[in-house]
Amino acid sequence: MQNQTLRPISPADADQLRGLYKTSLEINARGFITNPSFHGDIYDRAAQYQRGNGAMLGLFQDNTLLGFGGLKQKENGRVELCNLHLHPQQHGKGLGKQIALALIDEARELDYQTVELHVTVTQESAIGLYKRLGFIETGRKVYDVEGQSCDTVFMELPL
Repeated sequence: MQNQTLRPISPADADQLRGLYKTSLEINARGFITNPSFHGDIYDRAAQYQRGNGAMLGLFQDNTLLGFGGLKQKENGRVELCNLHLHPQQHGKGLGKQIALALIDEARELDYQTVELHVTVTQESAIGLYKRLGFIETGRKVYDVEGQSCDTVFMELPL
């Protein structure tokens, strides 16, 4: 695609970030909690990640947010790849892989030793992507949250 830019999320992107996040949660009704307010404000989390030796990168085309993903600092040289979301019309185009690879590179630059993540089992495409990128499954857990059962896969990638 032409005019694509992958860059840190800025305050000017807050409304697009919130809108895309809401849309992404709504289309994954079998995924984790689909109510954005349960998770807190996504822009506030982006700013927190960026202040805390992490990142929130957005993929833009002509100033339109196509997708985003974050890195959240953990302990002991670990960082969590989180909040990887794409606009529904952008699925299947390799953009999730592009964002994930950029986040992995960013994790290396930030001097982390391991990238971890978790994803619900219903997100089969995401699990497949992470496996192709070298992530290995480290465990599973079922969470019962707000009356919804979420079977979750944990994965990690040594850097």
